Amino acid sequence: MGTEIDIAFELLRAALTGETPKVEAIGAQQWWSLFRLLQRNHVAALTAEAVASLPQEQKPPRDVLMPWLSERVKIGERYNYQCKVQEDIVGHMERHGIQTLVLKGTTLARHYPTPELREFGDLDLYFYDRHDEADEVARRELGVAIGNDTHHHTRYDYRGVTVESHYDFLNMHYPPSNKRYEALLKEHCPSATFEVLFLLRHMACHFAASRLTLRDVADWTLTCRAQKDVVDWGVVQQTLEDFGMTAFVAALNVIAEQRLGLPTPVHCQLSTVNCQPIERDIVYGTVDDYAADGLGRLGWKLRRWRSLAWKRRMVFSDSAMRLFLASLTAHAEKPQSILHKQ
Repeated sequence: MGTEIDIAFELLRAALTGETPKVEAIGAQQWWSLFRLLQRNHVAALTAEAVASLPQEQKPPRDVLMPWLSERVKIGERYNYQCKVQEDIVGHMERHGIQTLVLKGTTLARHYPTPELREFGDLDLYFYDRHDEADEVARRELGVAIGNDTHHHTRYDYRGVTVESHYDFLNMHYPPSNKRYEALLKEHCPSATFEVLFLLRHMACHFAASRLTLRDVADWTLTCRAQKDVVDWGVVQQTLEDFGMTAFVAALNVIAEQRLGLPTPVHCQLSTVNCQPIERDIVYGTVDDYAADGLGRLGWKLRRWRSLAWKRRMVFSDSAMRLFLASLTAHAEKPQSILHKQ
């Protein structure tokens, strides 16, 4: 249990199961590196109690432990504040008879042992077929300016929180197969099956475009386990096959079982799967930081496109040429999107 990846997964396992982590004593510099790594993976707050539960001789030094415990307090307070903002927005919509579905965020957090330690940033909200009305309510009653520089949601800031107001679940422009997947999601929304299917595709798209994090691994594992008795797993299995995601989910399942000791109820018929590259990509990422401006950013995006081809093959059934053309078309329709990291 000596490498940084090993310790990171062990601390996450302990945080999710409540067991004492099995970690060998390491130096202060290694602890600092690990803390920063888990911050970048959005699980520093989640793992704070596991670190604090270590025997005294194995604990990080005080100048590392105290910031770690402070992270737990900070994320917890931020979570509770975001919940109040979410309730405020949902309340405004309810007064106008507009139904709200919360995507990710607090919906996923409810599956965690301590929900407020599941770190999240934006509020992702879906208003079914009344998106435009919801945005008008937000503009008029919340006093916000609505931005529209992406394909499948508008965006505004309210009380210090960024809100993404979705008019569909997925980016229908890329990959092209998302159009079929969107229809599947709408067929099952709202339900536990929808929650698993949406999380799966959302993770797949992030994996193909940049990376997942340890928080994503926890989301997938805990959601599948919490919903195991109410999800139509036959639909999930067929979806994996139809959309070319079997190898991707097989890898996630191996990681969940072998690293976290929490097998999921999703069964993928693969005899072997090499998880090492995926584990390293999850923990560290494999793409360098993007250039600041202009042509430098465009060049970075082209380099990233080439380097992530192996990921697209794991999660998309679309051909490489179809994906490339769809990406060009999507950027042409929303030129501002070239400035986004994703």
